[in-house]
Amino acid sequence: MRQTSATELAKMGKQEHEQFNRQLSGKDKRCFIATAVFGIDAIETNILRQFRDNHLIPYTLGRMFTSLYYSISPYIVIVIDKYPVLMIPIRAALRWFIRSWR
Repeated sequence: MRQTSATELAKMGKQEHEQFNRQLSGKDKRCFIATAVFGIDAIETNILRQFRDNHLIPYTLGRMFTSLYYSISPYIVIVIDKYPVLMIPIRAALRWFIRSWR
């Protein structure tokens, strides 16, 4: 199985962000940072979407956090795109969160 390069991941993330209003299967597919560092349909990205849908969206504070995330994360992705080395610690932090939460 071939490893996806940082450049390819960034390109896939950028494409997703350009189409962020698109909804597939009736679910909100936006997950900007995870998409940028893992890919649009990566296991990690889908787990983070499930966390958002099941543990954030049902609650007012969670919806506020999600709204804040949607407003600032595209700018974070621009920085990640400019400095792809940032994918390494971001990936590690997100994987740590996923392991801790599950």
